[in-house]
Amino acid sequence: MPSTTSSTRVSVAASAITRITGSVPEGRITRRPLPLRRCSASVMADRRAPAHNAEGQAEPSPAQSVETKKTPNYTAFFAKELVELGKADRRIVAITAGMPTGTGLNKFQAAYPDRFIDVGIAEQHAVTLATGLALAGMRPVVALYSTFLQRAFDQTVHDVCQNDAPVLLAVDRSGLVGEDGTSHQGMFTLPAQRMLPNLVVASPKDEQELRSLLRTAFAQDHPFALHYPRDAGFGVPDADPIELPVGRGEVLRDGRDLLFVTFGPITYRALEVADALEARGWSVGVLNARFAKPLDRQLILDQARGKQLVVTFEESVVSGGFGSAVLEAFEEARMTDPAYRSIPVRPIGIPGDRFVDHGSVVDLRRLIRLDVPGLTAQVEEAIAQLGITAGAVGQS
Repeated sequence: MPSTTSSTRVSVAASAITRITGSVPEGRITRRPLPLRRCSASVMADRRAPAHNAEGQAEPSPAQSVETKKTPNYTAFFAKELVELGKADRRIVAITAGMPTGTGLNKFQAAYPDRFIDVGIAEQHAVTLATGLALAGMRPVVALYSTFLQRAFDQTVHDVCQNDAPVLLAVDRSGLVGEDGTSHQGMFTLPAQRMLPNLVVASPKDEQELRSLLRTAFAQDHPFALHYPRDAGFGVPDADPIELPVGRGEVLRDGRDLLFVTFGPITYRALEVADALEARGWSVGVLNARFAKPLDRQLILDQARGKQLVVTFEESVVSGGFGSAVLEAFEEARMTDPAYRSIPVRPIGIPGDRFVDHGSVVDLRRLIRLDVPGLTAQVEEAIAQLGITAGAVGQS
């Protein structure tokens, strides 16, 4: 049953949702965006969407590589898949807070205007409204930038999660966003969400896995936070999306010496780091976790057994983030299994002691050492500190 704490908040939304289920003609659910004429220049700047070309592709900054210019960004893949899902499931309702273009939901609006709601710059209302929709039997998706979702933390806790409502939080712009400025870096949402009961937290390694995770979110009945970056995709060939088992990761490559455990698109950079180290004699396993919560604890521990070092990779603030979840799993395992007591875990992510400045994503990743050379250097520093050598420990 809905909690007493949040029932008052969702009552207006829940009672209004009966109109969506048949008592009001189609088209009435659409809401016009709140007028923004009185908003300050700074708030209006917050709502600027990135430039897109005619194909819905993000226009790259000059610092971005030539190879990614023709690849749509994650937002475009998300929006296209959501429109496709909306064909078969009329319960899907898309909600945004003054960002229909930036989140890609304008595509959903064009296809299904009776199932699109823009609440204006009111993230808190968007999340509570989605809870009311979910409790009335709909399958709402709230697409917000990671930095703006922070404003609706209370509603995420007491409305969505406390009611275990099947709301999909599409966390756009997760990780570094570059030219939008310091306030827009999507670096704090993951640690905040890890603590919340009932909430599933996932991120894809690439654009095709994003499509599969979107379908996975609608195939289960709990709150689901899907994190994806502003970046262009990797150009992975199209594949039929599938429903993935919640809380299950995948082994991308086996290795004897080191284990890399990754969360999100940084996986591809971790694979490049593994290649560089293997050229120097190290045998490196790579595991794509997919889920920060629930964590595939057993797969990680099984793959870590006998390794000399485990390194976690995420493009989120490292304090309390994905790497912390892996550390917690190891600490619990060490209590009962001596085999894990000698395996160090090194989390790598965005430093948690300072904000990230304005700049291109390429420059920022270089400055905070989250590009391939920087990640490689951080792993090599850990290896040097531990004094370990390639091939020194085999599987146990």
